[in-house]
Amino acid sequence: MSGDANTQGSGDAKAMATEEPRTESPAEVQEAQAQEAQAQETKTSLADRIGMIVGGQFVTTIIGLLQGILVVRLLPKSSYGSLAFVMMLYTTARDLALFYIPESLLYFANQISRAELKGLVRQSMALLLGLGALVALLLAALALSPGLFLDGRDDLTALLLLAGVTAMLGLPGSVFGNVFIATNRHRASAGISLVVTLVGTVTTLVPAVLGWHVAWILVGQNATTALRLALSYRVYQGLFPGVKTAPFPGGVRAQMRYVTPLAVGRFAGLFNQKLDKFVVGLFFSAAAFAEFAIGSQELPLVSILPYTVASSMLPQFVERFQAGPSREAGARDAIALWHAGIRKTTLVMLPVAVFLLLGAEALMVLLYGEAYRGAALPFRIYGALLPLRVTAFGIMMMAFGETKMILRTQIQGMVFNVVAALILLPTVGMMGAPLAAVLTQVMMIVYYCYRIERVGRVGLSGIFPWGHYGRTALAALVAGVPVMVAMMTLGARLHPALLLGAGLPIYAALYLLAARVAGVIAPEDQAFVARWLRLEPLRKKTG
Repeated sequence: MSGDANTQGSGDAKAMATEEPRTESPAEVQEAQAQEAQAQETKTSLADRIGMIVGGQFVTTIIGLLQGILVVRLLPKSSYGSLAFVMMLYTTARDLALFYIPESLLYFANQISRAELKGLVRQSMALLLGLGALVALLLAALALSPGLFLDGRDDLTALLLLAGVTAMLGLPGSVFGNVFIATNRHRASAGISLVVTLVGTVTTLVPAVLGWHVAWILVGQNATTALRLALSYRVYQGLFPGVKTAPFPGGVRAQMRYVTPLAVGRFAGLFNQKLDKFVVGLFFSAAAFAEFAIGSQELPLVSILPYTVASSMLPQFVERFQAGPSREAGARDAIALWHAGIRKTTLVMLPVAVFLLLGAEALMVLLYGEAYRGAALPFRIYGALLPLRVTAFGIMMMAFGETKMILRTQIQGMVFNVVAALILLPTVGMMGAPLAAVLTQVMMIVYYCYRIERVGRVGLSGIFPWGHYGRTALAALVAGVPVMVAMMTLGARLHPALLLGAGLPIYAALYLLAARVAGVIAPEDQAFVARWLRLEPLRKKTG
């Protein structure tokens, strides 16, 4: 129907009915075909997008884990303790300074235009550059009194100063990872991470092999951080061809309004996570901190799988919540999608938790040597949390816009952690700090579930996929019984490599059998794994 016909009166109805349909020009047809091809090219399922992110992070994290194992074996125990303590201080200050600014890009990406997204990226990088300078100043101040830590060790000055340089380089570039997620450039993001990780492995291992001072490891870290920034910016420049930068609606104030409650909550969360390590670093030697750091380090799988899956789905959670006819209906729709992610991560996290708890001592000795056998105790304490860490519970409250609730929960957890540590430290010694941290996390997870239910009104039965979780846990426990018996009877006589090497495939086979009997592995899960084994998503022209 032509525009002229629309402007005519009712007497022209006959003319309108007999009017020839408008014929598109060849140029318009070609443009429409190009748009359709582009839409097909950029269409990627949510599962594949998450798979690209998780797969890329899995590869880079495995490389990083192997690199860390070699560094521990190559460095003297006290030198590694010094490096680990400085990196703990750096990562704590860095995570605080990030101020949830990179995560805000995922929240706002679907609500603004491409031009405004460019403005938000520029604004975020400027803010993070200033915050990186503050981190560098803080670490420089600590470098003036290095003898306060690690039982008076006085060789931390150079390490702290170099860590400050890393903050200046790394914080502004931290926005690009979420920009690539928001713009469906997952392959590019994974490729950059892989390249930087490989280069970082070289710059870390060479000084360790040659016996150089550990400060050279941080020099290499600065080089790889600069490389990541350069590669990420190069990819970013090609994301918005011909799009001019427009100011982000609301400017800095709008962004700060969203991130400030989350950032304050992150402070309390980091306090809960780092209190134990800071206490050990303040009152014990570098060698003691080295052993504790090995046992208390977070398993890479925890951050790779459940947290990456949940954070990658945040834009979809927000979209479903806001599209609901009511607040409760939108929340239920988002919770249903959240449960779908939990079901997938549970299939991996629960059997991993059972096997690691069974083989903790053998694993520590195998990876880090006999000198780190004592690291198995804190490793088991923290490993007890794995069955609960099948998702990022706070992500749902972020999707609901309940950032103030996250702040209150983190502050309550901080108070609980301090009280629990004060009670446990005099009675159980150094292990009192990790016990307090674990109890704090359990308390916070329970409260998050309560608050999520209050928004969606789904009831206790609807707040979590209990049936699937219970069947998966039962399959993991049943598979672990014969493995536990074998480890208890043969563990003292077998080398850790043989014990774990034989135990892992046996346990995996028993678990898969039990899981199939329990009906927790769906045909779509098998099809998804098969497609990734054939590398089909990576062969698509996406991201």
